[in-house]
Amino acid sequence: MDLKHSVLNKNVSCFRNYNTPDTPKDVNLLQWLSALKYKGEVDEIRLTSEKNERKRLKASLPCITPSGLFSYRSEKKLIKHSGLIQFDIDMTANNLAIENWKELKKEIPKICNVAYMGQSVSGNGYWGLIPILHTHKHKQHFEVIYDRFSAIGIELDKLPKNIASLRGYSYDQTAYFNHNAKPLEVVKEVYAVAKITKSNTRITNTKSHLLPWIIDKMNNAPEGQRHEARLKMGKYAGGLIASGQLENTAEDELINAYVGSFGALDDASTQEKEIKAIRAGIAEGLKYPIDPENSQIEKPYAVATSPKPQVAIDTNEYIKTLGFENGQLFSNGHPVTEDLQQGLLNKESVE
Repeated sequence: MDLKHSVLNKNVSCFRNYNTPDTPKDVNLLQWLSALKYKGEVDEIRLTSEKNERKRLKASLPCITPSGLFSYRSEKKLIKHSGLIQFDIDMTANNLAIENWKELKKEIPKICNVAYMGQSVSGNGYWGLIPILHTHKHKQHFEVIYDRFSAIGIELDKLPKNIASLRGYSYDQTAYFNHNAKPLEVVKEVYAVAKITKSNTRITNTKSHLLPWIIDKMNNAPEGQRHEARLKMGKYAGGLIASGQLENTAEDELINAYVGSFGALDDASTQEKEIKAIRAGIAEGLKYPIDPENSQIEKPYAVATSPKPQVAIDTNEYIKTLGFENGQLFSNGHPVTEDLQQGLLNKESVE
């Protein structure tokens, strides 16, 4: 076909790297998806096992906003929607049970709405693009996409619900292209025929509500308390990463959430300072794992302050009591580790 009519033949914004929200350039998405200019850098990332070095290399790569053109990387600075939404499939705990992981690139394209699918920069995950019919209903379309993938046993990253969400450069020379992909409508019809097989192995839930809760607390802190909230929530996220409650990608997601909400409000120096606060908080929190073995946070904790019968409370209520003091996580004035050591947060109470 004449590729000028491809659903992927769109101009989108390209940014110098993840931490540069201004001075975007227009790039053709179709050409970007096929470019090999940074193949060497991606190969280096895929061969690097050290986490911080891999993160540094990834952060240096150029990135795009697949859903549109922007004057600045913020939902409020959208110039024109591309008519596309990205989806991101990572090896989260909820996806570890997928037995035919390597076959996903063959199965997912059976969904008639998928226009592109390829490997992520790490080489371990997948990402793709779906055209949508009503660009002014971006978030509603994403919710439909999320529900459809959930229906076939796949958990998607929720960040692309933000129109300004980023996609760092990657390459996949065997990527899937469907230039005539069917635009998705905001309806609950299910076209998916992909076959996803899951093992019966019990996988601990990733407490998927925790990251949205952290982002909400960070972004909705009162003016004057936002810097402290970013540092504090970063510490909390770091503790959850250290204990396996959150994925390692949580740091990037917190930064992306901050930039998406405040990119149009904070100048470049302020953004640099706030991103540094989030990273510093996470680095500190990584030293203090939170509930490293037994917690399935989405279920109620059993909390007691004495040998009296334990009283189950809602998880969100317990989380509200948490705070860092001198680098240690406290609940109602005492270290959370005491709750663990005394068996107040025990395996039986959360299973």
